[in-house]
Parts: sequence; structure tokens; C-alpha cells
Amino acid sequence: MKRPFEFVMDNFFENLDKVKENQRYNFNNSERFMIWIVGFSIGGLSIIVANLTKFTNSFDHSTIKTILILLSTSIISGILYRWFFYIYQIHYQSIEFYLQGAFSNQQIMEVNPDDISKENDIKEVIRRLKIDYDDDVSHVLDEYSKLNQEGKLIVLNDLKARYQTVAQGVKGEYEFAMNYAKDTYKEAFGLSNKSAERMFQPNSSKRFKLFGRLTSFSFLISCLSFIAVVIILCIKY
Repeated sequence: MKRPFEFVMDNFFENLDKVKENQRYNFNNSERFMIWIVGFSIGGLSIIVANLTKFTNSFDHSTIKTILILLSTSIISGILYRWFFYIYQIHYQSIEFYLQGAFSNQQIMEVNPDDISKENDIKEVIRRLKIDYDDDVSHVLDEYSKLNQEGKLIVLNDLKARYQTVAQGVKGEYEFAMNYAKDTYKEAFGLSNKSAERMFQPNSSKRFKLFGRLTSFSFLISCLSFIAVVIILCIKY
């Protein structure tokens, strides 16, 4: 039987795969739909421009101008939708990468430890060594209790120094691994240093929300513009 915290972490981690599948499914469907809308808009615009004289005999100048503007709006909005969605996906993948690490059942040593230089409780220092770096030095407590005050202080300082040494080593190893990952991504995708750094930095939730709204807005404008053209043609024809 799992503990509550473990159950929640495992449940969210397993759901990440479903979220990724839904994301791909929604993207593929919306992409196909937008291709049809933009394709029809381009086709309609081409037909009207190529047969402008014939259309002027059936529709007044303001109607034709309105249709051309709406079709152009549909095409431009469709192109913007694809661009906004691309940037939105980049931010989404950064968040997805972060969530996979946060909910993963794989444990990692502490890479940003707290300052324990002023900690005077040896039990707390031993606990932090065990929790943060899986370094069990609890056996020290038996000898520690037999020492005088000066000896206890020496042991306490040694343990704190041990903690700092291990922390620096783990942090250095983590930074080396991250730099290796960045260099690998740069070589694989031909990224610049700035682009690679951006991929491994915490994502801006404001930019993620902004491009999500812009994506939805451009998709809606493109569809509505095309629908408006269909309605106008049905009414005016």
C-alpha cells in the first residue's frame, strides 16, 4: 500500500504521458483543420482575383472588398496561429520537462542545500546528511555523547564541513551534467548558446499563457473570417 504522498506523485507522473498524447492529438487535429481553412481561403482569394471582372458583375464593390479583406485575414491569422502555436509548444515542452523531474519517482541529491554553518544541533546535521545526500553518520552520536564540550564542537564542525564538501561535489557534478546536456542539444539541433540556455531555464508562465491566448485568438479569427465569407456569399449571391 502506497503512502499518500507517493500515491499523488506516481499518479501525476503517470498522467503526464496521457497529457502528452492529448497534446499531440489536439495539435494534429487543429493543424489539419487550419490547413483546410487556410487552403480554402487561399483558393477563394485566388479565384476572386483571377476572375475579378466576373465577380464585379454579381457583387458590388464594397462586398468584394469585404470578402477579400476577410479571406486575407483568415490566411494571415492561420499563419500567425501556426507561429504562435510553435512558440507555445516550446514553452509547454519546458514545463513538461520540469514536471517530469518534479513528479518522477527518481530521487536526486540536494543541489541547492541550505546554509547549516550556524546549526548547533548535531542530530539535525546528521539528519540533513542522511536526507540530502544519503550519507548515514548516525554512529557518531555514540562517541559524541562521551566527549567534552570542546570535543563536541570539533565533531560538530567536522560534520558541517563534511556536509559542505559533499554539497559542493554534488553541485559540481550536477552543473557538469547540465552543461553536457546543453552541449549535446546544441550539437544535435544546431542551437546557439542563448537558445540552449533558454531551454534549461525555468519557463516564464506569463509568456506561456500569452502565447496560449494568442494561439486560440488567431485560430478563432481565422475560422470566423472564413465563415463570414461563406455567409456573405450565401446572402449576396
